[in-house]
Amino acid sequence: MSTELALYVGRDYRRRAHLSCKLESVGWVLHKARDVAMAMKKVVKYRYDLVLVHFDSVGHAAFSFCRATRSNNRGVILMVLMDKFRANVEEKLFDCLVHDVVVAQQVSSQVLIKRIRTRLQNGRLGWSRRNRFKLKDTLVDLDRREVCREGIVRQLPGILADLLKYFLDNPERVISRKELSQSYIWADSVCTPADQGGRTFDVNVSKLRKIIEPDPSRPQIIKSVRGIGWKLAVRYVP
Repeated sequence: MSTELALYVGRDYRRRAHLSCKLESVGWVLHKARDVAMAMKKVVKYRYDLVLVHFDSVGHAAFSFCRATRSNNRGVILMVLMDKFRANVEEKLFDCLVHDVVVAQQVSSQVLIKRIRTRLQNGRLGWSRRNRFKLKDTLVDLDRREVCREGIVRQLPGILADLLKYFLDNPERVISRKELSQSYIWADSVCTPADQGGRTFDVNVSKLRKIIEPDPSRPQIIKSVRGIGWKLAVRYVP
């Protein structure tokens, strides 16, 4: 069994101890850092499969830390834990390319372990063969997790590659927010509903459009379907 390497950033020592016990029981190793400064030294030194950040412990320093961690390791699974839902904070965290924001009772050790294992597993699925497509004038290479448009190559970091793959696997079909919440991308994740201020899916679709659309303000590849969700509106060429 391969060893997974994880990092917990925060001062919630009880949760940290529970996570360490749970992870180590299945062959994982959990490193700990009480603050962002200590965590950054570890991120530079080690290549982590997973980084967990307790937002209420580190505060707004979490934003710059998540950006730096993603820049250092594009494949790392980034998850942020919050004691209380805050829509503006959640949106900024997704702008920092985190995979998941876990709130309140969903941060229990048992639930977290299940979500973590699902995320790590899904991160390794579907990328073993050549996956190249053309969407209008945008070239997509899913194996490299990058797109090329007008000669400029841009990365599809974190969850954005998985989101694009989901649209490619379901062409010209309307994808609802409910379907996305139940998909492998957000498996075992409890996303805050839109009527309660949650913008998990909207934020990530918007970020994806900024990478693949010629004009994100007038999307032609991933179009909105009012009141329902989105659909891949163009035929792709393998």
